[in-house]
Amino acid sequence: MVNTVGTQGPYLGPNGANAATQTEIAKARSGAAGQGENSSKTNDTVSLSAAAQAVLNGASARVDALLGERGDAIFRNALSGARAYKDNFAATLEQPGLDPDVARDTRMKMLAREREAFTAPEHTGDVLTRARAYIEFYDSLSEDEQNSERYRGTRETMQAIVEQESAKAGVEAPDLSLSQSPFDALLNALSDGEGGIAERDSQTVVEQFRARMEAQIGSEARQREGQDLESRYVTLQALIEQARRGDDKAYARLEALSEGRVEIAPMSESGTDE
Repeated sequence: MVNTVGTQGPYLGPNGANAATQTEIAKARSGAAGQGENSSKTNDTVSLSAAAQAVLNGASARVDALLGERGDAIFRNALSGARAYKDNFAATLEQPGLDPDVARDTRMKMLAREREAFTAPEHTGDVLTRARAYIEFYDSLSEDEQNSERYRGTRETMQAIVEQESAKAGVEAPDLSLSQSPFDALLNALSDGEGGIAERDSQTVVEQFRARMEAQIGSEARQREGQDLESRYVTLQALIEQARRGDDKAYARLEALSEGRVEIAPMSESGTDE
């Protein structure tokens, strides 16, 4: 489970600890008449600890509320930047009046991307292997590009071919619904179990994600996407913990992520998102 400091207590704001501490110190001093100086110092220390705990409790409750309301959007927006195939080449080519040079360059990039994904030599050994590679490629495209004129309906066509070839060979057709993009595989790992998308133990999520990917073809682009996703996920978990500890900048970043106003970068070598 994601560690929470607590869920009770008011949010005191960035200066809440100081304000609460001053109030408690005043109370301690007013009630300390006739007591020694050491006793007053002890009361001050206890009050500071209670005030700091109140800040942490309030910050944690605030993060819990945000994740409960917009956790799905936060995780989806934070992880979506890792997609292996971000550029919508098909839509670019469908633009009316496209400059011929731009069209030629875009078409070359699109063909190179397809060659890497499903027409490279390692994908052309048999129909089933090539079909699975194609479907993995298709599932890694953005939804807009999947619905483009070039790719619309091709997944269903390829799956039908797989079923026909399997029937001819007298073997059971593979379950191509398992051929998920790394992005979808991680979201599914996050969504499994009880407690909501933000209440999963992070190591369990990563282990389930890796297990989902092991049975797939795994082109170089998809391997890069999987590694990028893991790094972004770790970065996002660190950001959530910062917000739980009362970091207002981290909380504001989570809010912006929920609205798609910022992106999150993979963890850098320095241990922070770039």
